[in-house]
Amino acid sequence: MSTKTRMQRITLSLATAAVVCIASGYAAVASSTHFRTPTVVVTFDIEKVSADLTERADSEARLRKLFSKIEEELLKRNDAIKTLQESLQSAAEADQEAIIEQLNQLALEAMSYQQFAEKRVDNERSLMFRDLYMKIRNSVADIAKENGYDLVLITDDEREIMVNPKSSSPQEFQVREQIGQQRIVYASSQIDITEQVVTHMNLEWEKRSEK
Repeated sequence: MSTKTRMQRITLSLATAAVVCIASGYAAVASSTHFRTPTVVVTFDIEKVSADLTERADSEARLRKLFSKIEEELLKRNDAIKTLQESLQSAAEADQEAIIEQLNQLALEAMSYQQFAEKRVDNERSLMFRDLYMKIRNSVADIAKENGYDLVLITDDEREIMVNPKSSSPQEFQVREQIGQQRIVYASSQIDITEQVVTHMNLEWEKRSEK
């Protein structure tokens, strides 16, 4: 057998082997793709969940009580200032300077208390929303594990593009910023689990409240 013939046979054998390997690779990929379980994706509206939670309603009620106490304290302080202002009008000239100093002190204390109260209310509300968000996230994770959901997204497809004409930012910037922040353009209602999350969390809150 000539050298040329042997080389041709070797080349043919290598080519055949390469074709077999490539075909086997494609078959393996096709097989793995065919048997791969589809990713289960669901969505929920976090604003609707937060608004419908019994826990939030209870927390808001506690905050209203706190706000009422603050308002009562501010009214007392303002009444004390008004009373002192009235006494200033009928006070002897020798006593007026002391009353004015007292008025300034009361006004300063009232202003400081109001600033403190506003910060406290803001802090309490921020803690409330942060706590609710953490509980929503944990509840969604539990629901996903129980139902076999692979990916849960916060839907924002119904969020409208709003413009604030009183804002210092140009309206074009406001619109483009909101468009850039939007992540979901369309989501079918068939994959929405908002009510499921609300029901789950309200039942859990009811159980904790009974203890």
